Amino acid sequence: MTTAAERLDRIDPSTRRVPPLGGFSLTFLGVELKRIFRNSSVVVFTLIFPIAMLVMIGLPNKNTAITNVPVSQGGLSAAVPIMISMAVYGAMVASTMTGVSVAAERAQGWSRQLRLTPLNPVVYILVKVICGLVLGGIAVVVTLIVGAALGITAPLGNLIAAGLLAWLSSLMLTSLGLAVGYAFPAQNAMRYLGPILPILSFMGGLFVPLAIMPEAVQIGAKFTPLWGIAELSQSAIIGVAPNGWAVPNLIVWFVVFTALAVLMFRRDTKRV
Repeated sequence: MTTAAERLDRIDPSTRRVPPLGGFSLTFLGVELKRIFRNSSVVVFTLIFPIAMLVMIGLPNKNTAITNVPVSQGGLSAAVPIMISMAVYGAMVASTMTGVSVAAERAQGWSRQLRLTPLNPVVYILVKVICGLVLGGIAVVVTLIVGAALGITAPLGNLIAAGLLAWLSSLMLTSLGLAVGYAFPAQNAMRYLGPILPILSFMGGLFVPLAIMPEAVQIGAKFTPLWGIAELSQSAIIGVAPNGWAVPNLIVWFVVFTALAVLMFRRDTKRV
């Protein structure tokens, strides 16, 4: 009976082929998605919390118009921008928690096992980004559907445009989650990230309209990560032109978070 070592000696390295697409496969993606949806905390903070906030904050303002036309006569409700803000928050939590899950995988040795395979590191990060996009998209759609069921409505074109922009936050914030997940141990990653998300949301204008804040706060908000996506999505659902600095804000912070994720990944790889 041959041993494992003897069987390995018989393998001709020249006959081994690297998997196509760097090891990416729908099976691997499916496994990652299943692992995410089995995490009850992800479901609670991604779906239940934004909906609860919408009910508590948005519903009481449903009949308050933000235009000269009353809501009963087709005017836009003050709950509409609150609804899209909660959708953005749900997508943000979904994507960051997806990214930060790498901290637990590192602690469990899963990342080490993957690096022993031909899986390309870029593909590994890409799968995480796709998972963040999927979960973030679900958070946005569910929040908008619940809002419609509660009677918080807006023109369909505005809803679609704002929903797509809210979904974009998944792409940016997944990079932030990956950076934190690679930078800190599993027991500390969410401890650091947990307080950061509400603070960024408040400073970006998701929880409180910036228009009622002091001018200094409004100016400072333009330099925070969530201001751009909040400005774009809220302007889209209302049907007005966004601030011209919203897109540069979104692009700059996406580049910053992606660069941090790559840097932390490379640092972590050197230790393995």
